[in-house]
Amino acid sequence: MRFLATFEITCSFERWLKLVDDLKPHMDKHGLKLITAMSNEDQTRVYDLGEAETMAGVEAFVTDPEVMQMRRDAGVILETHEVITAISEYHIF
Repeated sequence: MRFLATFEITCSFERWLKLVDDLKPHMDKHGLKLITAMSNEDQTRVYDLGEAETMAGVEAFVTDPEVMQMRRDAGVILETHEVITAISEYHIF
């Protein structure tokens, strides 16, 4: 399943991209893949398109204490994380 999510950050988008690299083993463990990500103009909010093998994997990832701490330390405001919608079709140009 694919989904569009958003959350606020207090770090730069570049710092958040480093976090994604650091979280790769956790993402692999929980069956998650990031397809694309973008930030708003002032780099206070990230929007990402992800793919998950199961919703249980998404829930396990976002509630994993180590993942939560890594995200907090990098500047993600966890309380603002929101899955906007499931995505059935997309195209990357």
